[in-house]
Amino acid sequence: MRVVVIALLTWLLGTVPTYADSFETLLQEIQTQTTQELEANQQREQEFLQTQANRLALLEQSREQLESLKLQAEEQNATIDANETAIVDLEDKLERKLGDLSELFGVIRQTSGELKANFESSMISVHYPERAEFLQQLAERQEVPEMRELGTMWLMMLQELDESRKVSKFSAPVVQENGTVQNQEVIRIGVYGAVSEGSFLNYSTDGNVFVKALSQPSIQYQSTANNFDQATGDFVKVMIDPTRGQLLTMLTQKPNLWERIQQGGIIGYIIIGISSVGLFMALIRYGYLTILLSRVKKQAQNFSELSPSNPLGRIALTYNEVRESSQEKKEIVLEEAILKEIPQVGRYNSLIKLLAAISPLLGLLGTVTGMIITFQSITLFGTSDPKLMAGGISTALVTTVLGLCAAIPLLFAYTFIAEKTKTIIDVLEHQSVGLIAKEYA
Repeated sequence: MRVVVIALLTWLLGTVPTYADSFETLLQEIQTQTTQELEANQQREQEFLQTQANRLALLEQSREQLESLKLQAEEQNATIDANETAIVDLEDKLERKLGDLSELFGVIRQTSGELKANFESSMISVHYPERAEFLQQLAERQEVPEMRELGTMWLMMLQELDESRKVSKFSAPVVQENGTVQNQEVIRIGVYGAVSEGSFLNYSTDGNVFVKALSQPSIQYQSTANNFDQATGDFVKVMIDPTRGQLLTMLTQKPNLWERIQQGGIIGYIIIGISSVGLFMALIRYGYLTILLSRVKKQAQNFSELSPSNPLGRIALTYNEVRESSQEKKEIVLEEAILKEIPQVGRYNSLIKLLAAISPLLGLLGTVTGMIITFQSITLFGTSDPKLMAGGISTALVTTVLGLCAAIPLLFAYTFIAEKTKTIIDVLEHQSVGLIAKEYA
């Protein structure tokens, strides 16, 4: 029974029993542990009560501070309201005292904004990039500027006028065709243009830098830039753009001769091919006929030595073969010989005439084709964007020009060749008749 009670007490108190010799020793240990636990509980209870008291004191202190801050906030709000009322009164007094100065202040702000916009579009800003920032601050000012600031703005205006008349050479960043930036020697011609290394430059407001034009104008304009860049004298001819880059941009967008030809399309290439073949044939025929006429005239001056290398010599040789025949037979043979030589003299003349005739017809064909393309664009997209119709119109006009440019020289060439041919035929006929006339002279 005693053993059961000891085990039950041990389980209730949660302690591991030691090997006690007697029940009294175990009871003393239990009493000791119980006393210690009670003391620990009392200590924790006191600490909790002390912490609670501290928290209550802190809460009370916070409430007092909150009330104090509320009072301060009310005082600050009252002060702010009073200050706002005072500011309004002072502003009214300031406006009454300023009078006309307020209008002047508005004009200064407006002028500063306009000057900033003008300076940003001026290539002189490459020299003086700080001008835009100063004018921006002056335009955003809420109070009357000082006399020093007004004087600075006036000096900037004079500086712009003075720099617009100068030709300045300096080193500046230049954006190349591939997008890279390189420092180059730049010659600025007032506010109207800039050149560097024989090329015209455009001024870009994005980044305040010079940009090398992707497409330079024609050689007659670009040569002036090269001459101006390498000039050593006092006066040099150079092209300037009074529109500050607009005309230069238009010139660079102007297509060159090869680009114009490409606008003609396949019909334009055909016209060029036909004109090239026709002019080549005309040149060869004109040279051949010139040589042939020289040989015929030389032969006409000397019938004692007949040569088969020219038509007149061949006709005379044929006539000599039937010299002893009857008059009728000699005339027939002589006429046949002349008729045989005439086609050789006028060979390819009709082909050149044909090429001259079909060239404007092909140009007309290209015109009709271009107008068809134009009307198709109008049908699909309307007339809101003229650029959509530009391709068809370019084809129509360029092919017309190409056709006329091909036909005109071909007609002149055919006229010269035909005249040369007629001259040779006239010589052959006159000299042939002279052969018969000599026998009866």
